[in-house]
Amino acid sequence: MMKKKTAFSLMALTVALTTVLSACGSNDGASKPGNTPSNTNTSGETKQVTLRFFSNLPDRKSGQGLAEQTVIDNYVKENPNVKIDVEALAEEPFKNKLKAYMASNEPIDITMVHNGAELDTLVAAGYVTELNPKDYEGEKYNFLPGVFTGFTFNDKIYGLPRNSDYSVIYYNKALFQDNGIKVPTTVDELMAAAKAFQEKKIEPISMNGKDLWNIGAMFQNLHQRLSGEQTSLKEAAKGQRKFADDPYVIEAAALLQQMVKDGIYNKAYMTMDYGASQNLFTQGKAAMWYMGSWEAGMASNESLPQSFRDNLGVIRFPVVNDGKGGINDLIAWNGGGYSLVEASKNKEEAKKFFDFMMSADQWAKVAWDTGAAVPAQKYELTGKETEVQKELANILLEATSTTGILLIDASTASFKDAAQTALGKLAIGNITPEEFAAELDKAASKK
Repeated sequence: MMKKKTAFSLMALTVALTTVLSACGSNDGASKPGNTPSNTNTSGETKQVTLRFFSNLPDRKSGQGLAEQTVIDNYVKENPNVKIDVEALAEEPFKNKLKAYMASNEPIDITMVHNGAELDTLVAAGYVTELNPKDYEGEKYNFLPGVFTGFTFNDKIYGLPRNSDYSVIYYNKALFQDNGIKVPTTVDELMAAAKAFQEKKIEPISMNGKDLWNIGAMFQNLHQRLSGEQTSLKEAAKGQRKFADDPYVIEAAALLQQMVKDGIYNKAYMTMDYGASQNLFTQGKAAMWYMGSWEAGMASNESLPQSFRDNLGVIRFPVVNDGKGGINDLIAWNGGGYSLVEASKNKEEAKKFFDFMMSADQWAKVAWDTGAAVPAQKYELTGKETEVQKELANILLEATSTTGILLIDASTASFKDAAQTALGKLAIGNITPEEFAAELDKAASKK
């Protein structure tokens, strides 16, 4: 493991990201952001416009929801003729309602989107608007290389990413220290820690098993730690090879199944959604939370107990003994972002707000400065970062490889549904690792 850095520089971070992510085009020729002009009608009077904004961030007072609302407020302040109505739902209700909006061609103006399979469904339905990638080059936007991948279909982009997402383990330092338990660097140590916490009547890893996608992320993490590579799962999802022919698929599935059987997760994990799993961790009832870098804002969220924030730490996913993957290989992707809606009744004003929001001095700056997330754009370090932010930056800085997209999002929406169903059955022991691989192959063969 590389020596931990105590200072960070924007230049070093940018160079490291360019090394581990694929290029996404030129960064030349865009002007710096300025004030957004207001619309006027033919008589010269300012036109009043109401935009509808659909979000998966219902907490508007902390974290990413606060960052998102701050950008909205910034725009409305500069454009008093514009009102932005926000509809914000928790993750699963958001996904379900977005499907309903797509089916009815509801004329909202801007929506949050998930990349890969879910966005593919919106693209196929003609619900989201194609964007010109050249509009988002240069210093005005400062997107990092490779971040448009999951938003690109048939060489056309239909959304912009808001974050650099990667899987980590958040942990409660006090629970480890007070109980004399070693912070794990290997899966064996992770299982030993889980057993020790079970004996103390403390839940080990809080997991949102009801949502299923995060179990998929951990399976992918285990596969990478065993195989040492990041491409075969994505190729299998596209039908370019067989899951069943990959011995690491079987081994990772068996390891995940054994870890679950031995109690790696909280007892009620399969009935627990995202919010409940986070509450279990932030209330000090679970020692760890397997989640993404977008939860950096926990460290600065004043609605959480100070004792929790003071003891919040973050670590890389442990390696597997004799595995080929390294501690700095990262399950990383650009999962969430924003798209313009084709059915919008205010396309011109919606595009102006969309471009304002995605300017580097808006979402990227606000999200980083408030500690809400790690942006998908270059950002200036302020010197006021929390220790969690610093460590998350360090994890990304030291990444030797990244996956680019989650397995479940690497193909079609039908593949995602089938893969998540198979992951759920695997976790609870209803199918064998071999049957799991066969189900993935069956899902990948359907077009």
